[in-house]
Amino acid sequence: MIRAHDSRDVGFRVALALFTCLFCVWFMFAADSAGAAAYKGKTKGGSSVTFKLKGSKVTGIKTVVPTLCLETTGGYSSKAGAELYEPVKAGRIGRTVKSKALQPAAMNGGADATKNYEVTLKKKGKKVSGKLKLNFSFLIPDLWSGARIYICSGSTTFTASPR
Repeated sequence: MIRAHDSRDVGFRVALALFTCLFCVWFMFAADSAGAAAYKGKTKGGSSVTFKLKGSKVTGIKTVVPTLCLETTGGYSSKAGAELYEPVKAGRIGRTVKSKALQPAAMNGGADATKNYEVTLKKKGKKVSGKLKLNFSFLIPDLWSGARIYICSGSTTFTASPR
C-alpha cells in the first residue's frame, strides 16, 4: 500500500533528478564558452567582424561578405551585394575548416539556401587574421523561361584583436 507521503517523496526525487540533469547540461554549455576571449575587427571592405577565441578554437564568427551571383540559365544576368557570414562549425587557428548550413540568403530575398563556408585563420601575437569564403546557389521560378539558376560566391579577409 502506497501512503500519501511516499508518493510525494517519489515526486520530489524525480524533480530533483530532473533539476540535476538540467543543471549539468547548462554547466557543460557554460563551461564551453567560459574563458573565451571576445574579438572584434574589420574586413577588407570595412565591415565589422566578431567572434570568440578559446585556445585555437574560434566560434561565433559574424560578419558580411561581398557576394556576386551570376545567372547560369541563358540570361546571364548578375546580382551583387553583401551576404551574412555565420558558419556553424568552429574555426581553428592554423587550419582551413569547411562547413555548410541551410540558412537564409540575402541575395535570394531571405529564402533558405545551403551556404558552403570556408574559414582559414592565422594568429600573430594577440591578433587573428583570416580569409572567409562563401558560396551557394538558388533558383528563381520564371513563368516564361522555366527557371533562373544563380550561383553565388564571395570572399574577404579580416584582422581582429581582443576587445
